[in-house]
Amino acid sequence: MKFIKSTILTLGALATLSTSCRKEGCTDDSAINYSEEAKKDDASCIYDNSVAVPSTYSFNRDGVSSVSFDGQKERLDMLSELVAYMKTANTAGVAVSADDLKAMYANDNFTWADVNNLGMTGSSKQLKNKTAYAVAGGSADTGVQDRFLAYFDSIANISATTTTAVENGMANVSGVWPNDGSKGPYLMGGNGKEYTQFVEKGLMCAVFMNQITVNYLGGINNSDNTTIVDATAGKNYTEMEHHWDEAFGYFTSEINFPTAGTDRFWGKYSFGREDLIGSATKIYNAFKTGRTAIVNKDYTSRDANVVIINDELERVAAGTAIHYLNSAKDYITNNTARNHVLSEATAFLEGLKYGYNAISNKGMSSTEIDMALGYIGDDFNVVSISNLNAAIDLIAVSTGLESVKASL
Repeated sequence: MKFIKSTILTLGALATLSTSCRKEGCTDDSAINYSEEAKKDDASCIYDNSVAVPSTYSFNRDGVSSVSFDGQKERLDMLSELVAYMKTANTAGVAVSADDLKAMYANDNFTWADVNNLGMTGSSKQLKNKTAYAVAGGSADTGVQDRFLAYFDSIANISATTTTAVENGMANVSGVWPNDGSKGPYLMGGNGKEYTQFVEKGLMCAVFMNQITVNYLGGINNSDNTTIVDATAGKNYTEMEHHWDEAFGYFTSEINFPTAGTDRFWGKYSFGREDLIGSATKIYNAFKTGRTAIVNKDYTSRDANVVIINDELERVAAGTAIHYLNSAKDYITNNTARNHVLSEATAFLEGLKYGYNAISNKGMSSTEIDMALGYIGDDFNVVSISNLNAAIDLIAVSTGLESVKASL
């Protein structure tokens, strides 16, 4: 009986050892490096139709483009029109409608100028239902949506109180704050908050960055990369290719970035920090390299480039927040300019919460972000240089920007 039990244990151990030592390699017999000995696929397969990384974000299949992100182009243009409308209230006497702002946000029976003829009016695309996903394939956060709706109310309510040619906004008085010799005029609350900046930069983060990092790239591993969706209907791409393209479309609408596409949103702000942190080049190259990896079914490279995009978008937002906090120190006695840049800094800092790194506890945490926001305070008129420096130091330490924080 003792011998039998010993034999069974020995055979079990050998079976376990055999299973744990299965050779890894390429198990796809259509790949040029297919291994008959490999029992476990390690995502290393190379195919004879492998392509090189292109100079621009251009990919073709059978001579036809396989890139499509029209929905993202629409949403970028929607935010552009929304921002332009909000900024009309910077002229004293011009009132904007909260109902119109909310209709633009939700694309609810709104008639767009649609300068690029994208078919925005009546489209199913909108900004509201893409706001602040917590996980890939999730849904919008209603609490965050409500925050933007409140910003729209603030802009409309303040603008309704202004009088033509009267720029009387100041500390504790909402209205159009006059040019102080450096910047202005801007519509701001008596606390110095410029809600237009909260909306523009906030939606850049809560929609565009969130959709890039959390929704599309966060769920890219679950997308099919075998079946062409429908080439006869112009969908000449796999689901995985398309999801990657849609992420790219939230970064910039221009495939030849940065020759074009540096005039708004993430294309603009990443390029604005390029000399110091190089994020614009890193992000663009990562999008091209990752898309190439998907075509070549090189998922190790794809995933490495996902990490680059997540990290660099966080650095752009954090670096831009630091840039505006440094500007606030320079404008500490210029009330309009100081509060304008503090509004931009606050929006980018709050926006960091909606990136993959913060949500997944891989970067600056929500607790650290709230601590930095606490240094700025709720009344921009009384901020101190020492508190601005404390916020800058915290952001820089948390995002790896200590060496450049003084130059940003």
